[in-house]
Order: sequence, then structure tokens, then C-alpha cells
Amino acid sequence: MEGETALPFQSIPHDAFRLGLASLKEDATIKHPVEAIQREHRQRAVASQHQMLRDLYGIAAPAKAQIEAQILGKFTRLPGAAPSSMLGLESLTGELDEFKYESYLGLPEASVLPSVDLHSQMELKCGLLACGKHDKMARGLL
Repeated sequence: MEGETALPFQSIPHDAFRLGLASLKEDATIKHPVEAIQREHRQRAVASQHQMLRDLYGIAAPAKAQIEAQILGKFTRLPGAAPSSMLGLESLTGELDEFKYESYLGLPEASVLPSVDLHSQMELKCGLLACGKHDKMARGLL
């Protein structure tokens, strides 16, 4: 739980028109203890699984599993269209068999938020935001 209260570093200017007002206070708050316990449990389970693979099959087996997880973790859908399911990664890690609260909460059809503009989300993801005079001044370009 150490390091959870550190203030996050903001490297690019915040786009208030598309993303709303910036609030670093929410990012710096202490997370719920159960969330930290679940994250640590998952990390320990993955580490023990890699150690078991290393002991049984040698160093190449966990390295191959890590490479496959990295490759499957990169495939996402366009932002705003539909949430990425990460089905391949979930089947590789075994999370497909787990029923978590994310499985039934946070569904897009139950959301009260307005739909997301696809073009602005892609500009944000690719770093193609139109730089105004204030953005250029903040980046030190003017």
C-alpha cells in the first residue's frame, strides 16, 4: 500500500473540453484496501505460476507466456465503439473462468453518461490533438 498516496505526474496538458475538469486529488486518494489485496493476490499468483513453469520446463516457458500475454494485451477495439473484451488474454491467463463484478457492472447499456465521440477519442489516443496557442505555450513551443 506504500506509494498509493503519491501525486500523479501530468506529462501532457489536460483537454478540459473533451475530458472535463482535471482533478489530481481523485487520483492521489488512497485506494480501497480490498482493491490492493486483490491486486497483490493476482500478482503473487502470476509470480508463483511463472516460478512453477520455470521449475518444470525451464526459463523459456515463462518467457513465452509473458510474450504471448504482451501480444494479446495489445489488441483493443476503437475507443467509443464497444469496450474491448480482451478474450484472448483472458483465456490465456485463466480469467475467463472467473466471474467478477466487472462481468455484470459497468455495462454500456446501463450507463447514464452520453456516448463518446469516436473522432475525439482517436485523436486523444493517437496524440493528434489540435494544439492551440495555450497548448503550445504550455509545452514550450512558443
